[in-house]
Amino acid sequence: MTEIERTNEFLEQLIDAEEMIYKGAKGLNDGIPIGEAKRQISGLEKNIKITKIEPIEYLNNPYLKNIEIKDWIVGNIYLSYANVFEEYKTYTNNSRKRDPKSLTTIYDLSYFPKDIILPALGTVFPYTKWMGVEPGEINTFSSFIEEASGKVLLMGCGLGYVAYMLSLKDNVDEVTVIELDSDVKAMFDIYLKPQMNNKINVVLGDAIKFLEEEDISSYQYCSVDIWHGITEMFPFYLKCLILEEKHPNTKFHYWLEDDLHVTIEKGWIKLIKRLINNKLTEGKPEIFADIAKMQNIETIEDVKRFMMEPKKPMIKEWALNNQEIACNPEYSVKSLYRHMK
Repeated sequence: MTEIERTNEFLEQLIDAEEMIYKGAKGLNDGIPIGEAKRQISGLEKNIKITKIEPIEYLNNPYLKNIEIKDWIVGNIYLSYANVFEEYKTYTNNSRKRDPKSLTTIYDLSYFPKDIILPALGTVFPYTKWMGVEPGEINTFSSFIEEASGKVLLMGCGLGYVAYMLSLKDNVDEVTVIELDSDVKAMFDIYLKPQMNNKINVVLGDAIKFLEEEDISSYQYCSVDIWHGITEMFPFYLKCLILEEKHPNTKFHYWLEDDLHVTIEKGWIKLIKRLINNKLTEGKPEIFADIAKMQNIETIEDVKRFMMEPKKPMIKEWALNNQEIACNPEYSVKSLYRHMK
């Protein structure tokens, strides 16, 4: 068997394993009962982690413990205890990761042993939940909150959870939030800000324009959270990676970045298989195909190296070299959809 044949076989096994894991995990974060969930993932326990969360411990979170929330409406925005997590049903607990040994995706889910109702922010009409103070939201921000210090810039206000948690840190001096929606800003200013300290200031504005036009060199950290999911995120992500070059003194963080990279990597497995079999056609610049071609992948070790390398530098380099098309939202969304198929 040639080296290419061995690599092909390895990629085929990886594709099959990813599909099996995806089918096992599909729907679990949408509230499947724990008993059914465990049957569904039987044999996949190494890839699908389910953790029990005790409500009494969870409700000791400083935000949930100290910030009073009632049924509030400002314009078309509501903020209330409207986010129901049903007992013994599984939901997203944290971002997906890639296992360095098997290269397969690891899902992180959790459940509460009794019903718990948590705060949520969303639109009144149509009735939509945007976000909540829930395990998935809290855990995907925990490392950033722990690391950030000095002056911090947040793109997107939400329920003010991240701003509040940062403001409790002695080594955080100031938290400035850029919020596009005037109703969300008003909700925060009227009901939440009076319960928080004076480190936090919410400014009405467009996050992307702010990064394009303002000098943020006095901020040590900037976290961007202006999307509700990965597909919506990708065009903004490419644009922000380019704008990072204007702000070399500021460290950037992107909510859901790990999940985005895992999603992209899953598509890259199939793309690499096509590449080593000479089935990738030449044509106009394509972000994922171009990056894959630059890796010179032939062996199984090449695949492992590429899959475990940080993806942000690769994507950023491509975006900087192809700024016009990278900043075209229609192009970036179509590219991501094609890649995920």
